Amino acid sequence: MRPSRRVVAWWSVAGVAVVGTAVTAVLMVGPPGASGDDDAEAAAGTTPRPTTAVVEQGTLTGTTTRAGTLSRLDGPTITGSAPGTITSLPEVGDVLAARSELFRVDDEPVTAFEGALPQWRAFGQGMAEGPDVRQVEENLRAWGYFTGTPDDRFDRRTATAVSAWQKDTGQERTGSIDQGALQFVTGSFTVRTLTAAVGDASGGDLYGTARDDAVVSVDLPVGSPLAAVDGVVSVDLPGHGSVPGRVSDVGAAVADETTGTTTVPVTVSLDDPAAAGDLTEASVQVDFVSEVEEDVLHVPVLALGAAVGDGFVVEVLQPDGTTTAVQVEAGLFAGDRVEVSGALEAGDEVVVPA
Repeated sequence: MRPSRRVVAWWSVAGVAVVGTAVTAVLMVGPPGASGDDDAEAAAGTTPRPTTAVVEQGTLTGTTTRAGTLSRLDGPTITGSAPGTITSLPEVGDVLAARSELFRVDDEPVTAFEGALPQWRAFGQGMAEGPDVRQVEENLRAWGYFTGTPDDRFDRRTATAVSAWQKDTGQERTGSIDQGALQFVTGSFTVRTLTAAVGDASGGDLYGTARDDAVVSVDLPVGSPLAAVDGVVSVDLPGHGSVPGRVSDVGAAVADETTGTTTVPVTVSLDDPAAAGDLTEASVQVDFVSEVEEDVLHVPVLALGAAVGDGFVVEVLQPDGTTTAVQVEAGLFAGDRVEVSGALEAGDEVVVPA
């Protein structure tokens, strides 16, 4: 038998309220059954069958709920480095990725290339070898212009591929790429805020972007066991139901001088990022798995009744239709179920007041 857990209870003539880790329930004291139709059946010499639930055996999962904020991950900041005048910009909400036109300078396109390294120099034959050249060749191969194996050398094959790409996109066929004529990015992103306008001089930040993936930020108390990477959670999204997720990052403690409290910022990633739909900024509820009990007996919380003196009882339905009060110890409260131990077996039926 598991060690008894302390459960605080307030007793009254009408009932008893039980406070658990995850649920608060009002438990009626007295024999099962209801008035009205049941009284009529009793007067007629018949006993109504009480409402029951089956004693189950399995895993119970307790949760702790915290408020969080859903937002989109920041995407790349698009910058202008080629001299000239901005002649075209995308609109807020446009989705961009590698091969997209990011903007135009003097009516010449600046194109997105996939790659983690930034462009710090022009590309052309005779340049020094480097991994940035490989990035250019990998993009040109993905777009069908480069047929060789990408490497760090900008040679005749590279120039030919660049020239073919320039022809298809209406650019001057030079076989080389000026600095500022492309920007390396990763993945897809959505234009969020424009900080430049058509007619401005090219240079500096032009617009900010956001990723499609949404994350949830939650502040937890310092030392909370919930602040653990890979911790399992469930996120209640407005209009989108409850979706599973995991703790993907735990930040450094942050002190709030105004309130005098110190918290730990936690980032939660959704298992299915598309589940957030079109939500961009929203207040959400996050249920952290805080306790798990495996292979235990559990019953509906409302099946618990007050025992004489201390503890709880459940009314077990007997084959002849009568009920027997069985004293039990309450363990983990999880949603509308509670772990119990006592003279019970899985499959027993316990009375649940209607």
